Amino acid sequence: MKFKLLAGAAMAAVFAASGASAQDAGWYGAMDLGYHWPEGLETGSSNNGPGGAGYNWEFSQDDDWAGFARLGYQLNPNWRVELEGGYRPGDISSVRGAPGSAIAGLCTPGVVRTAAAPNCGSPNGDVEAWTIMGNVIYDIAPGAVINPFIGAGVGVNHVKMDVTGQFATTPGPFTAANPAIQNLSIDDDDTALAYQLLAGLAWQATDRLDVDLTYRYLGGSDLDFASTGSASLQPGVFSGDYRDQSVTVGLRYSFASPAAPPPPPPQIGRASCRERV
Repeated sequence: MKFKLLAGAAMAAVFAASGASAQDAGWYGAMDLGYHWPEGLETGSSNNGPGGAGYNWEFSQDDDWAGFARLGYQLNPNWRVELEGGYRPGDISSVRGAPGSAIAGLCTPGVVRTAAAPNCGSPNGDVEAWTIMGNVIYDIAPGAVINPFIGAGVGVNHVKMDVTGQFATTPGPFTAANPAIQNLSIDDDDTALAYQLLAGLAWQATDRLDVDLTYRYLGGSDLDFASTGSASLQPGVFSGDYRDQSVTVGLRYSFASPAAPPPPPPQIGRASCRERV
């Protein structure tokens, strides 16, 4: 008899613990701030260069900060969905052509190069990316103090490119129609389908507040940016995909009431005299 009572108490404790780890369904809001490192836009041009091939250039950015705002809904203890808006800025660090390109890329506009000083620095400009994503997230250990999670999202990425630079190499001979210094500018934006993969850890600070450490990988379809060249150097439209990685720390606040505490496990009383006989 005592064994049956102990077994029943153990089972009740197990169900009570699992009930405590479950979270009520409901809405939540979150803000994330962190760091991102773009992988660079590897592009090809619509027009050919002097050598008869396209301008295959990589537009590289400096690493910078990133911010996200999220509105989500907890469907059950393991699954939640959310709408996320993101912003990723970054200055242009370089624009380089593929090996063997007739035009090696872009450098600082207006700098006169000589044999003694052949370099002219980096081009000017920046690239900004705004994303709107619908995410689906799976909580691996809901209700635990440290809860790992994974997820994926789909949406759109709106990228604004503002770049001005001097053609790093200008094929001669130099004439009035082919001056030694020629600039290219891009001031354009485009929107493309995007996806992202997520993984992270959530720390349950209170019944309503979680601290999220989140890694995101962003990719998507090609973006198009029109350019304005100089004289005979007119690359046309540059096309390429935007890829980025980021790590953020965020606060996630649940608007739903915390789950009710589970009932206490049954008490094991002394066995009656008859049971002891």
